[in-house]
Amino acid sequence: MANIDRRIFARGLSGVFGDLFVTHQTFSGKTIITNQPLFDDHRDRIEALKPQQSAVLEATTYATFAKTQELYLQKELETGLSAYSLAVADWFGTPKILQIDLDRWTGKPGETIRVKARDNVAVARVALVIRDADGNVLEIGEAAQTKAGSAWWCYTTRSAIELTPFPSVQAIAEDHPGNCNSFTIH
Repeated sequence: MANIDRRIFARGLSGVFGDLFVTHQTFSGKTIITNQPLFDDHRDRIEALKPQQSAVLEATTYATFAKTQELYLQKELETGLSAYSLAVADWFGTPKILQIDLDRWTGKPGETIRVKARDNVAVARVALVIRDADGNVLEIGEAAQTKAGSAWWCYTTRSAIELTPFPSVQAIAEDHPGNCNSFTIH
């Protein structure tokens, strides 16, 4: 291939066409000629990409360390997906509260409130907050998973709570990367 930088056309290119073209000399000695880049037209798009790029960086950083955790290694065996891929997906996934079961709760201490929660990998913990009609916290605590791998979590109340007017019951689920979601019954 001929060296284009030795041709008269290439040497006179910037003079004839003004600032329409940019030339670049590579390490191997080749000259590349391209259109002048237009940065100003695309800055909004580039700025909009920064949060996504940051999120991907955080997800991959988490996955690099989490891929050796037993949870992700076990899921790798179950699904056939790599532990790293599962950890990245878990970073972007948010747990969901599917149901709060208040059927057996009469407001007495020692009764059980059940919560059903799911995540794309696993729910790490579920907490319950009971508030009165004014929003004051009456009781707060963590629920216990009924059995390993189950979507159901049980919270045992510790105090007597008046049910008139009915208090709000909020369940909060958190996964291993720290993503949270909540659902409240009023």
